[in-house]
Amino acid sequence: MLTFGTAGHIDHGKSSLVKALTSIDPDRLPEEKKRGMTIDLGFAWMDLPSGETIGIIDVPGHKQFVHNVIPGLFSIDAALLVVAADDGWMPQTEEHLRILDLLGVRCGIVALNKVDLITDAEWLEEVQKDVASRLAGTNLENAPIIRVSTRSGIGITELTQAIDALAQKLSPRQDIGKPRLPIDRVFVIKGSGVVVTGTLSQGIFHTGDAVNITPSGLSTRIRSMESFKKNTSVSAPGVRVALNLAGLKRTDVHRGDIVTAERQSPLLSRFLDAHLTLLSDAEIPLKNMAEVLVYLETRELLGRISIIGAKTLEPGESALVQLRFQEDVSAFIGERFIIRRQSPARTIGGGVVLDPLAEKLKLSATPERVAFLQKRLTQDLDTLILSEISKKGWAETQQLLLNSLHSTDDILAHVKQLSEQKLLVLAADYAVQPAVWQDNCLKVLSAIDAKYKTNPIQAGTPQAAIQKDFAVPPDIFDALVQQLVAKGKLVRQNDVLYLPGNASALSPQQESLRQTILGMFATQVTTPPTLSEIGKRLANSLPVAYYLVKQGLLVDFGGGVLLEKAHFEGICREVTVLLKQNGHVSIQDINQHFGLSRKYSVPLLTYLDRLGITRREGDVRVAGKKLL
Repeated sequence: MLTFGTAGHIDHGKSSLVKALTSIDPDRLPEEKKRGMTIDLGFAWMDLPSGETIGIIDVPGHKQFVHNVIPGLFSIDAALLVVAADDGWMPQTEEHLRILDLLGVRCGIVALNKVDLITDAEWLEEVQKDVASRLAGTNLENAPIIRVSTRSGIGITELTQAIDALAQKLSPRQDIGKPRLPIDRVFVIKGSGVVVTGTLSQGIFHTGDAVNITPSGLSTRIRSMESFKKNTSVSAPGVRVALNLAGLKRTDVHRGDIVTAERQSPLLSRFLDAHLTLLSDAEIPLKNMAEVLVYLETRELLGRISIIGAKTLEPGESALVQLRFQEDVSAFIGERFIIRRQSPARTIGGGVVLDPLAEKLKLSATPERVAFLQKRLTQDLDTLILSEISKKGWAETQQLLLNSLHSTDDILAHVKQLSEQKLLVLAADYAVQPAVWQDNCLKVLSAIDAKYKTNPIQAGTPQAAIQKDFAVPPDIFDALVQQLVAKGKLVRQNDVLYLPGNASALSPQQESLRQTILGMFATQVTTPPTLSEIGKRLANSLPVAYYLVKQGLLVDFGGGVLLEKAHFEGICREVTVLLKQNGHVSIQDINQHFGLSRKYSVPLLTYLDRLGITRREGDVRVAGKKLL
């Protein structure tokens, strides 16, 4: 589905031409009919001889209503520039043409209207030549100029055929799975509720779809849809559509808001980095941080222009800029925008968004930011992917370039190709810069080595203890570790990381502590020291005690109660004999037989239960699974 839009000076017959082509009067407001002048956007449609139906957006021609013109021209595929033969080229003809160029509208048709009022053929020829000369160097340079009269009907058939021919040449809007409806009109129908209209782009809507209102974030549902006065259950990109939204009040929605699929709601920012061109007739330079009106799709915003790396922008020049707003804005990479001065009201330039999710620019980061944005000027998908990943060094693949004119499938296909070309690394659900990946691999190895050198008694380090010092997401860190393990550069046991060849080692002081601790267990057989007692009696001894437990020389029953390994193994053998002789053992049996107190016998039996040597039945223990 295609949409054409009118453009041109006031009273040159845009609305009457739409009516002549479609039999629909686009002037819908009572004030418009009373004054005989278009004030706001009007809408119509026409069936072409080829059988295709196109939408038409009619815009006001008075300079006072340019703020209504721009939202209408944002969504069109081709322009219908109307010039009155009796007036010729006028100020709003020029301004509308500049707006079309800035918005990237690349084709159209010129309707030279009111030719029935011109009796001098030479004059009419001169007017047409003048129009053609003014189109030179613009996107409409090669547009056909067709002489028409809406009053007499002259040329209307020829114009219809030209529109049809142009429509056949234009490519249909692409469905990239990110439906987006910039709202240009809101009203309420009694008994139905809130209705919004706009030109759908980038995806498909169905009746019943869950949708969000951006930027407010309100959730709603499409109750019903209508296109060209006909109910429809599905709307495709490029079509003019009216959505009846459930559960909303009139004050919840405004022109400039965007209806998006709930699953594909775009991200928002108050800073947009862009490439801006100042019109050659802007008259005065644009100063850094100047306040202007910014037009994005159907939205009008007050913002400031931060010129990157310069203090002013001269008429006719271009620059990288940052658009700064006081409210959240939804935009996409490649989106066109217009800027206007407030006083005197005048269109002074426009450009294209390069980064819709920018951060506030710091002066120190200017060179890096300039390089980043210059890469994006080409709009090449591979370049966009790599530059987006460069922001942090990684990005979630499913969220990558969500605010772009590329489908998720295309993005993921290019990500795979870039991975095969070794230009990025795929890790879990992330794409990572190779340099960042390699740097973090080295840092992991270095961090483990540093901890080992600081405390060689502990050969390995828990993964969590290393990971907390890294900025990368946990999934990336885990993928890093997996790769290092697979390459033999790292060993992982029970989430403890080791460097190959690293073994626990004791310093001379720690070796002395080791012997002292073991001596304590040798001399205190029935009253061995607990961990806390060891720590109190011997300074800096706890790491050595843990080391002895890890080495299996001491057995930890829990709660810091320890036994020397050989002593514990002897107890196990004798408990087994007692169970075979008596069928059970009690705490008292353990105390009497081994000379222990309850301080040791209770945790000992509990530990034997865990090992399966014993099993508790009431106040006694019987043989456990291992002995049966």
